[in-house]
Amino acid sequence: MTLRFPLLSLPFPHAPSSRARRSFLLHASCFILSLLFLPACQRRLTDANLNCVKMDMSPKEVESILGPPTRQESREMPLQADAKTLPVQRYIYEQNGKTVVIHFVDGKLIGKEGDFAP
Repeated sequence: MTLRFPLLSLPFPHAPSSRARRSFLLHASCFILSLLFLPACQRRLTDANLNCVKMDMSPKEVESILGPPTRQESREMPLQADAKTLPVQRYIYEQNGKTVVIHFVDGKLIGKEGDFAP
């Protein structure tokens, strides 16, 4: 009984060597496997790693825990006592319809709002 593999009988413009055929099969298999595992590479944000984010952390420290934000915004926050404003950087993380916003002033975390709980 002989096993036949459809990929081994692909039409080539010339008669391929067995080495070329093995190389093609290896590359095709790697490509197909990479497509199967691609969804596993998505970032998962959890309340557990959100709880690791503490006040006075830098944006870089937050990114090392949560990964890069979905988007960033820079805004001017009005101060209550004065007519002045304070530059605020916001990191917005979104996942499965949930949003977490993290606020930084002068490169330090000053507050966070939201959660990733289902």
